[in-house]
Amino acid sequence: MPTKTPVAKAEQLIRPKLDESYDPQSLIALVPIHTDQVVADVGSGPGWLSIPLAKYLYGGKLYAVDIQEGMLQKLAERAAGFRMYNIETVLSKESSIPLDDDIVDGLVLSGTLNEATRAKSLFKDCVRLLRKSGWLAVVEWLPVEDDQEIGPPAKQRLSMDTVIEMGAELGLTKVRSRPIGNAHFVVVFKK
Repeated sequence: MPTKTPVAKAEQLIRPKLDESYDPQSLIALVPIHTDQVVADVGSGPGWLSIPLAKYLYGGKLYAVDIQEGMLQKLAERAAGFRMYNIETVLSKESSIPLDDDIVDGLVLSGTLNEATRAKSLFKDCVRLLRKSGWLAVVEWLPVEDDQEIGPPAKQRLSMDTVIEMGAELGLTKVRSRPIGNAHFVVVFKK
């Protein structure tokens, strides 16, 4: 069964080691994001990616969605420290996000599908949130042969092909896919 990152490790998520992360700006450069869009960061944790996204969305809004209230509290504290008021935290169930259909222009799932008990159900619910012509970016850990010191166990990791197939099954069109950072890949879809 996939494991969730505990709230006690939130500080490690906010300040990851170089080989455990990627530059948020490199993701922002790969997606068709505009400063006035409404975007969701599903599986936001304490906001490692949410804060840079919200800074970019200075004329828009960011929904930070997570299943752990403690992570959302840490994110809200950080956002207040940066005086960022365009972030709305959303406490969610794993495969049922309490937001309306067609509410976001873009959505990011970063390191989230590998932690989901029912990844396909979560992915499907994310697609439900997207407006027509919306974009969705999935960032996951590159597959490995053996368990490594960083990231999820090898058996929990999804391949890029698996993510592309999941998106195609939900009617999404792949825009691009590539490695991002040293240990991740990104797939960008369009609805």
